[in-house]
Amino acid sequence: MNLLHFIQSFHIEVAKLLDKVEAAGESRGLMEWVNGRVGAYEVYFLWFPKTKKLVYAIRGPGVYKEEELDAASSLDAIAQAERIVARLR
Repeated sequence: MNLLHFIQSFHIEVAKLLDKVEAAGESRGLMEWVNGRVGAYEVYFLWFPKTKKLVYAIRGPGVYKEEELDAASSLDAIAQAERIVARLR
């Protein structure tokens, strides 16, 4: 069986990475979002499949960071979100 059959959409997979999910969803294939908490940090992810952009923001004790990244596919966007969350832990 192909491993890709187990990977769901961006907002579902990234929501699994967070300690607490406050909101997650999608808007007709134009955008997917997830926001929640990882430890003491608030995190916000926006994935735009048509423009292949991942935008994220992190807010926490003494930290505020926003960045826009290129992501060739939803798998790439999920992998980048995993790396960001891993750095926060």
